Amino acid sequence: MLRTLLGSQLMIEQKGRQAFNLDTILLADFVKVPAKSKVLMDFGTGAGALMLYMSEKTKASIIGVEIQEDRYHQAVRNIKLNHLESQVSVIHQDVKKLEIKNVDCIITNPPFFKVTESSNKNESEEDTIARHEVMLTLDELIQSASRCLKFGGHFYVIHRPDRFAEIISVMNKYQLEAKRIRFVHPYLDSQANHVLIHAIKNGQPGITLEKPLILYIEKHILTKEMVDIYGGRKHVT
Repeated sequence: MLRTLLGSQLMIEQKGRQAFNLDTILLADFVKVPAKSKVLMDFGTGAGALMLYMSEKTKASIIGVEIQEDRYHQAVRNIKLNHLESQVSVIHQDVKKLEIKNVDCIITNPPFFKVTESSNKNESEEDTIARHEVMLTLDELIQSASRCLKFGGHFYVIHRPDRFAEIISVMNKYQLEAKRIRFVHPYLDSQANHVLIHAIKNGQPGITLEKPLILYIEKHILTKEMVDIYGGRKHVT
């Protein structure tokens, strides 16, 4: 199915839930690509939606990494569909095996669930790999990101709040210093169900806790900020 990428003029070929979801949109909005960035990478790019969003926020060269062959080919098609071959590319590779160095910025919407969390697993193997740490653990993800980033490089991730302490601990283990944190709540009076984190490799201590992002005023009624995000508001730097 072909559709417009939400909040964008770009198009995307979507297969079920494979192309993009709320996580993608929230992370794309949160990322601030440094103005002088030359290379930005998207770990686990899937169908390439996050890369497409980033092409509207930066002039940097954008490289996606995807281990699943079907999703890799879909990302290639989406790049060609939007005539972005001169800026955006994708590698069919395991991020743990990457040998790329001195990357300015890495972004990722990784698997959220540990493989021990057997409940609510997706029926398809493809979705299971995308959502569960079957082929890439949190430690492996962050270690790989740190290895590829340059000194002072930027790392952006969206994840589950119940793993926040673990994420910060693993980041510290691999010299990634958290700088900006934003929790996402479905409603004003509900607990957070996402957390957005920005870290800098070998960065100085000091975290900015941003105001919470609230998705809905009430059922089916978005907050003004979410309306703006869905409408294509960008934090261009």
